[in-house]
Amino acid sequence: AICYPLHYFTKVKPKTVQVCVCLCWMFAALIYSLLMKNNLQHPGRYNTCIGECVIDVDYITNVFNLIVTFIVPITVIVILYIRIFGVAVYQARAMRSHIAVVTTKVTVKKSEM
Repeated sequence: AICYPLHYFTKVKPKTVQVCVCLCWMFAALIYSLLMKNNLQHPGRYNTCIGECVIDVDYITNVFNLIVTFIVPITVIVILYIRIFGVAVYQARAMRSHIAVVTTKVTVKKSEM
């Protein structure tokens, strides 16, 4: 949408967005049901008193959970924002050069660019 705004609606359809959102939720449900498989098979096994909610997860599962639910999404978000920032800088420079060619009396503050 940022890089090619006129092509956005021809490439991205509402049905595609719905499918992607559903796949994300199903992936999350699958991952967490696998992570909590032991707790779902034996509920209350690790509870020591009434009302306590304890989840026992081993080290490998914790590392996998950290990578899948935190590191990968943050990396994707940072990469997308860097790309958006690059496009915004490119467009600001193009506008600055266009303004300089059209008229010399327009003054634009650096913060506006």
